[in-house]
Amino acid sequence: MNMAFDFPEPSVAVSEAFAASDPTAEQYDTILYLVRQTTGARHVAIQFDGAPLPPAPANMASIQAPIVHQGRRIGLLRAYAREFESGAGHLLAGVAVLVAEHHALWSVSQCDMLTKALTRRAFMADLGRAMSTWQRSGIPCSLVMFDLDHFKKINDTHGHAAGDAVLRAVAHVVQSELRPCDRLGRLGGEEFGVLLLADSEAAVEIAERLRRVIEGTIVRDFPQVDFTASLGVATASGVIDTRDAVIAAADAYLYEAKTSGRNCVKALVGVPLLDAWD
Repeated sequence: MNMAFDFPEPSVAVSEAFAASDPTAEQYDTILYLVRQTTGARHVAIQFDGAPLPPAPANMASIQAPIVHQGRRIGLLRAYAREFESGAGHLLAGVAVLVAEHHALWSVSQCDMLTKALTRRAFMADLGRAMSTWQRSGIPCSLVMFDLDHFKKINDTHGHAAGDAVLRAVAHVVQSELRPCDRLGRLGGEEFGVLLLADSEAAVEIAERLRRVIEGTIVRDFPQVDFTASLGVATASGVIDTRDAVIAAADAYLYEAKTSGRNCVKALVGVPLLDAWD
């Protein structure tokens, strides 16, 4: 995640399709104002690891401090000025601690505690931003919706502890198959969404890979429990051009997968399934 508040960001790229994904970003405004007032900085940038640093202003010196959470560096706080106040480096280091605390609170609010996937609210926000980026810049956007087949039977037969373990295992193996630019969210119960920056053909290939990975997953504490998933895939297009439309289309394909025998992927590459969700 990359945030720069004082100068323009670089042009949109695939890795930036979820730019400004922090809904509490306005809370950083006070922190950045504090940096400017106490250090003499003209510009301030926050960069979390995995995102490119915004372009530096010309003809200015810079200082930086690591943003550290639980002993691990998660980003950098950087300030730019023609001349810094005395002790600016120490002040910046102290402010970086505040940034880390804010980021930790935000992360907890965005994360499903059982599966560590995004919450439904956070996932839907990212999906909306990805669709907006597709409309603006043409970066492809696809949604995979899936749920676990006969999940109630797992809970009824093996207990809720087994069901929870299955959900955790599925989220883990799916996340391990995704790229850094993709998103996994828990939409409710045993239903998940995967947001892919991919066209329809690539999205179907990824969905099929996820189906196979889920089917082959063995839960360490419950090796006797078998499970599969049904998946529906929809891609942004001239017809499927809003967040609600891509959700409705993916949900329709998911329903088709479940009524076609389960443990399969359904999508109509390049052509929306209009009669299923009109």
